[in-house]
Amino acid sequence: MDTRELLQERLRALPARVTVAQLAGATGRTVAYVRKFWVPRPDFPPTVGTGARGAKEFDRDPVADWCRTKDIGVQLRASEVGDERRDRVSTNEIAARLGLRNRSAVHHHIRSHPLGSATPYPPAGEDGLRDWQEVLAWHRGHEETPRSKPGPSPTVGLTARQQQVVALRDKARSEGRALTAAELAAELDIHPDSARRLLRQLEAASDETPS
Repeated sequence: MDTRELLQERLRALPARVTVAQLAGATGRTVAYVRKFWVPRPDFPPTVGTGARGAKEFDRDPVADWCRTKDIGVQLRASEVGDERRDRVSTNEIAARLGLRNRSAVHHHIRSHPLGSATPYPPAGEDGLRDWQEVLAWHRGHEETPRSKPGPSPTVGLTARQQQVVALRDKARSEGRALTAAELAAELDIHPDSARRLLRQLEAASDETPS
């Protein structure tokens, strides 16, 4: 199924009013991404109220129409793509089949994994196209390969909320970056001051853990 059609199907299954978290789950993006790059846009549907825990709500159908107008589809993990076509594809087609924003996301992988590197991106032929099954296999292997050697941080003795913070921190570390208070606040839908406090608590707990 086309990722844009899949998104419309997922949105139809949601309640008449949706939160940023529900929209993020349906589209395969993070809460922080939707809140930062979609909600502030002047043409994005306005909020129509607040739900549980003060989460902003939007009318589902206008949001679905907005996504359709912007050609937005579900951003899939490669392991979710059961596409057995054996054809050759352009960078635009790769982006469409994987539900990426546009071909710039594909070009990022190509630049980051050139020929001669440990895991080179499948090369293009003289026609500028790439073998789809090779591309799909590369993306599946890339998402399954750990990006950092250390294992998950220990969570013994931590509260459920602190364990959430640990999981988000480990995810950020696996991507080669630090988890910021702003990102944590967006992911957990809490105030930035609360996010900073959670990070400090986690640092304190880590300092008390025997090495």
